[in-house]
Amino acid sequence: MTTPPGWYPDPGQTPQLPPQERWWDGSSWTGHTRPGTGIAPQPGRGGTRAGRGQLIAGIVGSVVLAAALAVGGVLLLGGGGSDSDEKPKAAPSSHSATPKESTPPDDEESPSPSTSPGDVVPEPRLGVGLTVPEGWEQGSPDSSFVSHKTAYVCPGQNTNCVRGGAQLLPVSSGWEGKKALKDAAELQVAKNAKEAYSKKAYGGITSHKVVKSGAVTVAGQPGYRIRWRVENKLEPDAYVEAVVFRSPHLKDEILTLWSSADIAPKSPPVSDLDKLREGVVRTRLGAGEDDGNHKSV
Repeated sequence: MTTPPGWYPDPGQTPQLPPQERWWDGSSWTGHTRPGTGIAPQPGRGGTRAGRGQLIAGIVGSVVLAAALAVGGVLLLGGGGSDSDEKPKAAPSSHSATPKESTPPDDEESPSPSTSPGDVVPEPRLGVGLTVPEGWEQGSPDSSFVSHKTAYVCPGQNTNCVRGGAQLLPVSSGWEGKKALKDAAELQVAKNAKEAYSKKAYGGITSHKVVKSGAVTVAGQPGYRIRWRVENKLEPDAYVEAVVFRSPHLKDEILTLWSSADIAPKSPPVSDLDKLREGVVRTRLGAGEDDGNHKSV
């Protein structure tokens, strides 16, 4: 878990020069700077990231989802979906980092790593990767987390959330049969919703409804997908999805794709969750992993 992205005092500031700030992307400093406008704490380990920024914008640099998603904020919803029961809601009023006066305005695209639509962001430990949809980006150069480019202030706390997020994660070994995939997907979608739309950032999930479910094929392997429409105590509401599928490399192991999207203006369309699932591809398995009889613990 890391300090959320935002403008912070430049750690490499030359004392003789006017103060400047540098953009922290949630895991590392970027090359983007601007004149200093306020005093904010330095990023460091031990901060938190909410929403899909947790998930969904915050799982950064590992297979552990941190808020983000926004699976961001966290962990990573209105105007951004196409399901018939969608009911758009107003977006939060500002986009924050601490302090507010040193942050970009609400729903602004933040400086980001150089990923383009169609690029594949690999997760070497799992031997699969995510294809970046239009309007999305890699969370950081060392992260397999993919988030929508639009960020905003989390409704329940003064940290950043993003409008959509996705992450590939390991589940476990030993799940046999088609029913096992469905059972695992039911557990994973609940976990994704809890991580992506935390009580601290969104006031808690008041209800959910299954809007899509069924067998799918992911990276050439059998899988099962469940999508929820969740109602949050604090707007926005969201679509949250978990796709569980067989590993293309590791015997008896299953993986999951967590994804989510706000239902709010400037959010990604809910169809992007389908694009993320369809864009999961097999990649090289990282060094140290056995291709064949490996079982996770």
